[in-house]
Amino acid sequence: MKLLRVNVKKIEKVAKDIYRLNFTSPYIAKRSLPGHFLHVRIIHTILRRPFSINKVEGNDVFILFKVRGKGTHILSGYKKGSSLDILGPLGRPFTIERNTFPILVAGGMGIAPLLYLAQKLNRFRKKGYTGWLFFGVKKKNELILRSEFVKLGFRIFVATQDGSVGFKGMVTELLERKLKSSQIQALPRIYACGPKDMIYNLGEILKKYPSVEGEASWEQFMGCGLGICLGCVIATKRGYKRVCTEGPVFNIKDVF
Repeated sequence: MKLLRVNVKKIEKVAKDIYRLNFTSPYIAKRSLPGHFLHVRIIHTILRRPFSINKVEGNDVFILFKVRGKGTHILSGYKKGSSLDILGPLGRPFTIERNTFPILVAGGMGIAPLLYLAQKLNRFRKKGYTGWLFFGVKKKNELILRSEFVKLGFRIFVATQDGSVGFKGMVTELLERKLKSSQIQALPRIYACGPKDMIYNLGEILKKYPSVEGEASWEQFMGCGLGICLGCVIATKRGYKRVCTEGPVFNIKDVF
């Protein structure tokens, strides 16, 4: 972890209210792992905002965000050369198990940290698909970055709540149907990020498959990002845990 000042290299609009920003930082690029986050200070705001690392290319680090309030609205207006005050990389990353079949499950903006994970998992690809991605959104214009996952060898299954594309319903319903009907040669392992209801549903699914493990990156408001303020604490089966330091990635079975 280190406090850094970097400059925006590029910021682009990916979809309505969704932006991707990148900057160059050899320090973060070399030390970060999928699931780590960065705590970013945005001008004219008090608290830092946590952003998952979306991907790393060489020394370039990318974050993906949706405009939800004052801070992200200001950040979306940053330009090439704008200065960024960043603390990171922070948190507990995903655990990559090489001898399993990865199944990524994303709900909405939960897609953000899973692309970096897909990059790492693709290194272990031997033949066929690297893994599966189940991507659930409210409507089709929120389906982003799919081509990047395809390039990394992932087969994509889409669920939209309005039925505009793919399966109509919740992404966890689609996942459960696929698990019941498919014969996967290697033991599946689930990696997820999305709303709490989605993670809860994944926990219910995993109860039916005791041999399958799963991890989820927790979406939670954070204050300090260092485990001091206790503003991001959640209840787990192992007691209360700080999302910023003991997460954001947790074993799903430890929470639900």
